[in-house]
Amino acid sequence: MPGSPRPNPRTSPAKAPLSLDAIVAAALDLVDELGCDAVSMRRVAQALDTGSASLYVYVSDRRELMLSTHDLAVAAVELPTDADGDWRARLELLVDRIVATLATHRDLAAVGFTEAPTGPHMLRLIEEMLRLLRLGGIQDAASAWAVDLLGQYIASAALETAARTGTEPVDATAARLDGIYQALPAESYPTIRELAPLLTSGGSARAAWKLRVIIDGLLAQP
Repeated sequence: MPGSPRPNPRTSPAKAPLSLDAIVAAALDLVDELGCDAVSMRRVAQALDTGSASLYVYVSDRRELMLSTHDLAVAAVELPTDADGDWRARLELLVDRIVATLATHRDLAAVGFTEAPTGPHMLRLIEEMLRLLRLGGIQDAASAWAVDLLGQYIASAALETAARTGTEPVDATAARLDGIYQALPAESYPTIRELAPLLTSGGSARAAWKLRVIIDGLLAQP
């Protein structure tokens, strides 16, 4: 407005220096607020009060930025210790912790479907998964492929958890689906109608069962 004093550059607070850490942290904040699709180089630059061109000094493109953002998210995952049980208990706990952590960041886990995250924090988790699998007697080839399978499980479980947290309660979802299944004509969908209560049951026990089946399958391999 007229007559308002202009900010004095000597007394105005200095803008925080731009860095890779600051860029990735800003991207993660945007994911938490709006989801992955809303994250663009321009939007991150605006959050940091800089130009988009400045970001390319630190990241080559949006793909690299999203991979780094995913890696920052899993930095919070703590590795299980010997006190947490045998190799299998620790592996299940580790996977559960990764799922729970990613689920707090909206749809960020989707990065694990289209990319192979290999940042330092994710590599730390992969190293531990491989170590535990070998400790359990799983052969090397199966252990290597199992990391891929567990990665797919982690991404899907985290997305499912995040979606349910962000919309309707789990019980409400189950009730809605049960209503849909029960309303189907029995002559066309007899098996769905018969199993309808089981299709929507389980809750957290269902997630534990899925992971248990994966590990049981690995142990059953010749």
